[in-house]
Amino acid sequence: MPIHFTITDEYLRALVATLAIALNASAAGTLTVFRRASFLIAGSSHSALAGVALAIYFSSIGFEVDYFPPALILAIISAVLAANSRDINTGIAISFALFMSIAVLFLSMTREFAAKAWTFLFGDLLLLTDFDLFLMSVSTSLIITAVVVLYKYFIFVSFDPDGAYAFGIDVKLIDYILVSLISVSVVSTLKAIGAVLVFAMFVAPAASAKEIAKNLYQVFYIAFIISLLSIVLSIFVSMSYPIPAGAFAALVVSLIYFFIVFLKKSS
Repeated sequence: MPIHFTITDEYLRALVATLAIALNASAAGTLTVFRRASFLIAGSSHSALAGVALAIYFSSIGFEVDYFPPALILAIISAVLAANSRDINTGIAISFALFMSIAVLFLSMTREFAAKAWTFLFGDLLLLTDFDLFLMSVSTSLIITAVVVLYKYFIFVSFDPDGAYAFGIDVKLIDYILVSLISVSVVSTLKAIGAVLVFAMFVAPAASAKEIAKNLYQVFYIAFIISLLSIVLSIFVSMSYPIPAGAFAALVVSLIYFFIVFLKKSS
């Protein structure tokens, strides 16, 4: 049976968003892997859900609030709290629990509106609006610019914080900027790929790239290519079959990672 593709405005917006997602996955995902705090992606995304729940609560009492500002603020607070902990992974876990508890409390007070949160759990590339694309474009531009300008500092602090401190670098400040940028990246893609799937879409491509890259720069490029091709493939698959594009893309990047690891161990 022939496969027919129908490219509607929704699919066009999804394809445009794909570029922004791939850039974010390359930049934020790779820096998170270098920082050895991959769980920070999940912590930021689920903390952002508390901001989404807060926006939903305000809407339920008559005050329309866009989800992005509160989600971004709470995601950054969560990331900074985690980075300020002696053990960042322990800090992430506790802040994760803290902000998810807040999300549940707000949603429990707005049960009739709680279904709106579903979109942010798993995302939907086909529900993006022009304003969503604008937010993603601005956020992505900010992140890429910051990474280019502060790249050497991020790498130095991630791999050798003691050496960076000895060189007079404000390690805490750079780390706060890094985790804040990662939070901006996560929140900007939250509506597209969801709080659950963003972890796979950001971490798996970067982790795969790290396994096969010959230098640090290649990790960014390979992660971008893996993310971009996986999402584009998932969009075209979703045009013909009732399969969520985000979930299929997360499946693809996860399988790619395990395939690469298996090949390396077998060689």
